[in-house]
Amino acid sequence: MRKARAGLLAFETRAAEAARTLLHHQGHDGGWGLTLTSVSSIVNTSEVLSVLRVAKIAGQPVRRALGFLTDAIPEHCRPRHKGGRGEHTRFVAFGLAGLLSHPRFFHQEGVAEAVAWCVGWFADHRVDHGWPEVLGLDDTSLHQTASTVRGLAQLRDILHELGPGLVLSSEVDTTSMLARVEPLIDHGVHGLIYHRRASGAWGWRTYVDTDPSPSKTALCLLALSAVASGAGPEGEPAYRDTPRDMGGVHGPAYKKRLSEAVVEAGQWLVRNRHRWETFVEDDKDVQGTAWEHLAYALCTQAAVRAGVDPRDPRLSKAWQLIDDLWDPEVAMWNEPGASGKRATVRAAYSTVSACREARGRLARIGLGEESVSADEITAVPLVSAELAEDHTVLLTAPDIGGPVRCELSQRLFDLAKAVHDGPGEGLPTERIARALFVAPSSVPKYVQRLNQAVSAALGGAPARLLYAVNVSGVGGYAWARSEATG
Repeated sequence: MRKARAGLLAFETRAAEAARTLLHHQGHDGGWGLTLTSVSSIVNTSEVLSVLRVAKIAGQPVRRALGFLTDAIPEHCRPRHKGGRGEHTRFVAFGLAGLLSHPRFFHQEGVAEAVAWCVGWFADHRVDHGWPEVLGLDDTSLHQTASTVRGLAQLRDILHELGPGLVLSSEVDTTSMLARVEPLIDHGVHGLIYHRRASGAWGWRTYVDTDPSPSKTALCLLALSAVASGAGPEGEPAYRDTPRDMGGVHGPAYKKRLSEAVVEAGQWLVRNRHRWETFVEDDKDVQGTAWEHLAYALCTQAAVRAGVDPRDPRLSKAWQLIDDLWDPEVAMWNEPGASGKRATVRAAYSTVSACREARGRLARIGLGEESVSADEITAVPLVSAELAEDHTVLLTAPDIGGPVRCELSQRLFDLAKAVHDGPGEGLPTERIARALFVAPSSVPKYVQRLNQAVSAALGGAPARLLYAVNVSGVGGYAWARSEATG
């Protein structure tokens, strides 16, 4: 794990180097292809735009890439006999993600109109339970439905940030577009959860009882997480995370929240890591195209999004591979394959996505824990948590069927007792440190360990017993009583 951590620490430097390499190979049309010498494509151009944003690069290269997308999306989607490449959902789903990758350019000529075109295409080409791989196929595609839902959720969040009634072009305003987007998100979510397995995973095909697929599970996890985590115009949740019917394609439906489905999918990925931690997974849904998911990076990103600590030893083999695939001579990440390693845009995008997710997660659970807000305490709120004898805390949370015992070490129990017995508004870090006879800088570490123990007792749900608060102008921690968590 030490070498993988070194690679994660070098992430920002490597992302910047990869971005410079990509800028040197931008096509005359403003786009990029799979390799540094390939013909430009919508998919790879959108992936590069995401890498450039992480590297904090904008300006003319981004404007040129957005110009490529605004022209290419409708052109690609024309039927082949009319000069296009065929009506593939992925052209529109990836294209929308690229158009939204730099929201500051939303007002660039043609961007808002292209986004509206994508929304209209999705509205016109829905099928039962989502969207197909290619128009004319009866089967819903999990890959394309998840990609579509994720892009639409990002658009919803941008529209909320821009505010109601804002005119984006002569034919597009934020209010009318949002009214078109939200039903499409609901349609896609319904399709994804209909195909969810009771195990928490998704299969590699819809309607057919196939083996579970790590890549499809990761894609669905990321899509549902994007839907459930957005904020509305006044800061309220953009999506009401109430229990919904899930499953049904291979058995009776069952009630579950989206946040719970996300956590359980993450736990399934970790338990079944041998299926993906060093693998590239073929997508058998895609007909006529050799499509591969870099499962080792995609599933790592999804597991971290679901609440798994990036430093978890169970992710070490995947991080090791990601670190080993960096090519300092090319200044890009290689993609493993039967024909040997080669630097690709797909590898750069997948790796940057996973590392960015990990860095964000570490910022929230590491020494910067004081910056975590009360709204981010947990996706599964505790109803009550009470101290018991023998260094035990009794936990009660929604849908767990009764109190759960969480046994703690002496130090962690002392921490829990100090905060539990303190004022309701919380206890300053300095006072906690004195109670534990440790340095104040060590308190966040013990809080993190306590919350990890609580999460483990609840089967991996990202619940917190203690959360960061401001106490009379200084940092501290409070007990997750029901009135505090809301």
